[in-house]
Amino acid sequence: MGHHISRRTLFRTASGLAAAGALGGTLSACGGGTGAGTKTDELTMTWWGSDERHAGYKKALTYFQEKNPKIKIQETYSGYDGYFNKFNTQIAGGSTPDLLQMDTALVAQYARKGVLAPLDEYVGKSLDLTGFSKTLLAAGTVDGKLYGVPSGIGTNQLTINRSGLEKLGLKFPDAEWTWADLKSISQQVHKKSGGKIFGVDDGGGGTLNAFEIFAREHGQNLFTDDGKKLGFTPETLQAWWEYWAEMRKTNACPAAAVTSAAHNDLTKNAVVIGKALFTFDIGVYGAGGSITDATLDFLPTPQGDWSGAREGNFLNGGVLLSATKSSKRVADSVKIMSFFAQDPTAIKDMQLLRGIPPTEKARSLIAEGLSDTDKRNMANADYISKRVAKATNALPAPPPPPAAATQIWDLLFQSNLAIAFGKATIKAQLGKFFDQAEQILSA
Repeated sequence: MGHHISRRTLFRTASGLAAAGALGGTLSACGGGTGAGTKTDELTMTWWGSDERHAGYKKALTYFQEKNPKIKIQETYSGYDGYFNKFNTQIAGGSTPDLLQMDTALVAQYARKGVLAPLDEYVGKSLDLTGFSKTLLAAGTVDGKLYGVPSGIGTNQLTINRSGLEKLGLKFPDAEWTWADLKSISQQVHKKSGGKIFGVDDGGGGTLNAFEIFAREHGQNLFTDDGKKLGFTPETLQAWWEYWAEMRKTNACPAAAVTSAAHNDLTKNAVVIGKALFTFDIGVYGAGGSITDATLDFLPTPQGDWSGAREGNFLNGGVLLSATKSSKRVADSVKIMSFFAQDPTAIKDMQLLRGIPPTEKARSLIAEGLSDTDKRNMANADYISKRVAKATNALPAPPPPPAAATQIWDLLFQSNLAIAFGKATIKAQLGKFFDQAEQILSA
């Protein structure tokens, strides 16, 4: 997983969504390792992630057990593939772990099926959430109750080839930039490079979270609260596609062939292959490092530049820690959640391994040891977090995405591509998109 988890990352890894919807998928082989054998006096905890995340958790939990010798923890960890299939098998067999790492895209489904324990009675007591904003806690809140403690700040942002901009003599944009600013600097990139480089990759369909911000700036979410319908209007999607049609026409973004080749293949991302300097894809820089040698920087998704535009950004919680309702060790699990949220040793052990830390205190504790790129990444997330917190015109955090979110994303991509290749007009494609989306969401 990347340093910060956007909804696009969640949509990409949403194979777990279908499994969660069924709550009974078959057990798949998992990567990684497991801790000690099962003992009835141990608290069971499970998570997914990279080897680096595993090591961070284990180091922090060793320290926790030294300070809390009465709480013994059995650790189980794996990769993401198969993680929720295994969890569903445990639910069916009555052997769920006491404490688990939860996906923000799935928390609502498990909470509403009675699998997760509400945590509200512990908040302000054994669960210290000092420094957590209400907008961030919304990532673990379902129907007004808290079911998961966010591990970090997940934001929607752009990754920028800063060294490429400087080479062209162009100024790095201000964080308060607008869609008009993105168009302007993208056109300048193409002109200054002699037509060799475009400004930004085509966001008309390539990334669902970019459109999500745009829709929220119009006061609309991607989906209704129940996930059974689209939450945005045809007029909003038409304005989005018209913006990107103009971007292609003025050489601000690449032609359809470049966009098509990059779909689900980061190695062909326009920034990675040197065809553009801006990308909406956060995967270009993540926990595994950068897949380009360029000096990278980060910016919020542009703001609306029309009358009545709203703050479109929001925070999701990276990953969550949740307790299972059937557990007899919920109180002890809560102590561990509070430990990861507030203890300086745990915060330093985890660094950016569960996302950009959720509080200013945590971010300040790890800042000194970060690389320059990590510092820029964290600074941008911090900036977005503060802007969202003080915004008076922002929508509440969007509802959890439905299981069909990946299909809607692919439909958006294919629709934009049909327009870009000249196979359909925007007006014609709008009708097809909404008809097909209705069928997908009602299935």
